[in-house]
Amino acid sequence: MDIAVVGDLNVDLVLTGLAELPAYRELRQSTGMRFALGGSSGIFACNAARLGASVGFVGKVGDDEFGAFLRRSLADAGVDVSRLKVDPSGATGICVSMSFPEDYAMVSYPGIRRSFCLADVDLDYVRSARHMHVSGYYLMPAFQPGAAELFRRAKEAGLTTSLDPDHDSSGCWDGGIRDVLPSVDFFLPNDHEARHIQWGRPLGLLDAAGGGALPTPLARTTVIKLGSEGSLAITREGTVSAPPFPVTPVDTTGAGDSFDAGFLDAFLRGAPLEECLRRGNACGALSTLALGGTEGFPTPAQVEEFLRSR
Repeated sequence: MDIAVVGDLNVDLVLTGLAELPAYRELRQSTGMRFALGGSSGIFACNAARLGASVGFVGKVGDDEFGAFLRRSLADAGVDVSRLKVDPSGATGICVSMSFPEDYAMVSYPGIRRSFCLADVDLDYVRSARHMHVSGYYLMPAFQPGAAELFRRAKEAGLTTSLDPDHDSSGCWDGGIRDVLPSVDFFLPNDHEARHIQWGRPLGLLDAAGGGALPTPLARTTVIKLGSEGSLAITREGTVSAPPFPVTPVDTTGAGDSFDAGFLDAFLRGAPLEECLRRGNACGALSTLALGGTEGFPTPAQVEEFLRSR
């Protein structure tokens, strides 16, 4: 197995075509809708599999129609779901996303994912992979106390590791994540997340010129997704950046997870850091051209054609 994905799952209801967010007591009509597999980890797993990686998923869903839909969607994408638990004690979560061309607003019901913890993880299964990826850290409060141990065990078994934190709705930006990062090879926040967790200020591609002005990253490599500015990797030796690929987005849901899939697939194939960033940018851009986090994700041939054309 190339990648063991550990993390969150929910269904996504994506609404598009809104001029702006509705106010209290106001009804607005969307012109587009998609019901799809969601959750940062779920989107990543499907998209990494589409690029040709052998992917297994470790997580938990409820014993309900939403949970069955998610299991079926992952399996149809070629993801091994043998370690995806079905727990009748709670409902599968759902996220309603109001998507705009350059941004989004979301309301999420977490459901059973709030109880997902280290005891739910088959460690022998994870250790059978080359790489472990965890997404949605701040969306899984019961997982956080055991996260540092999970990452240490993965590193002791010889795996490379990556972590995408997602947004912390509590505003605390802690949850023990700084104890986890020393065992993380690739920390994959967006600019907003990186600012709150580690850097204390906004970053952009221009910061790369500052070199020593940036603090030493807590993970081996911090890869910051900068949206329309591209991406920036900060290592203990310096910085590497890659410019964006301009597109006209339809829906930005899952664009960061799509970047992760492109970046890590390139890394596992032995690509240098700059090429990993470039392929991450391409996959993130292409994923925005359709509704949902997986519908517009490219095949390997489409990625190659996109890069050749630019």
